[in-house]
Amino acid sequence: MSKYALFLLIFCFITSCTPEDKKIPKDILPIDSMKLIVWDLTRAGAYASALSEKDTTKKSIGAVYLAEVLNLHKISKPDFFKSFDFYQTHPLLNQQLFDSVNAYAQRQRNEMYKKMR
Repeated sequence: MSKYALFLLIFCFITSCTPEDKKIPKDILPIDSMKLIVWDLTRAGAYASALSEKDTTKKSIGAVYLAEVLNLHKISKPDFFKSFDFYQTHPLLNQQLFDSVNAYAQRQRNEMYKKMR
């Protein structure tokens, strides 16, 4: 067997050994897109929670903000929840998603603090 054939065989073996938890299907939103949506949903949820504490008649305001955030990102509710459920059932990708959201949040806070100076 030539060196090239052996190299090709080893390369194919290594690339095929990617864990299933690391593979994202084409119909699932990528982590970079999900990160922005989850970040906006978190902010909208915090705002809705603050409003509902002040006015108890606004119980369904969270659903309104959910729809607004999804509309902002031009994604349907079923598509978002399909992707979100996928990440919830794949622990490695879910960890990567929320680590990414956390890092993004930290960058946003740092930018806000820079503007306040």
